[in-house]
Amino acid sequence: MADDEILDSEYDVGYGKPPKHTQFQPGQSGNPRGRPKKSKNVDTLLEKELDAIVTLQEGGKPIRITKREAIIKQFVNLAIKGNAKPLQMVLAHLDKTREPEPFVPSAEDDDEILRAFGQMGPAGSYVEETDDGDS
Repeated sequence: MADDEILDSEYDVGYGKPPKHTQFQPGQSGNPRGRPKKSKNVDTLLEKELDAIVTLQEGGKPIRITKREAIIKQFVNLAIKGNAKPLQMVLAHLDKTREPEPFVPSAEDDDEILRAFGQMGPAGSYVEETDDGDS
């Protein structure tokens, strides 16, 4: 006991040097319960739930798909059966995501455009605008 008192008297207590009896013991954490878990928002919870795997029967065989895929399958099946709202939404999605066909102009298209803007005569001859200077 006398040795402990001698060691304590030699140890300077001050800034960054807490008393020996209040220091963490070897193997003891300064934060025993750890950092608190972050609260999850609705988007995170929904994403996690939609990515969960479920087993369904399709064609008499079990298949494993995500809940997200199961929802889409059900939605398309309802559209096929003729339910108006799912059918409308599926068609709108198809229209929105469909790639437009590339436009390849032809000589006939050029003639129609020029005719529409009055640059071509009815017989297909090109009418050149002249600037007479009479303004």
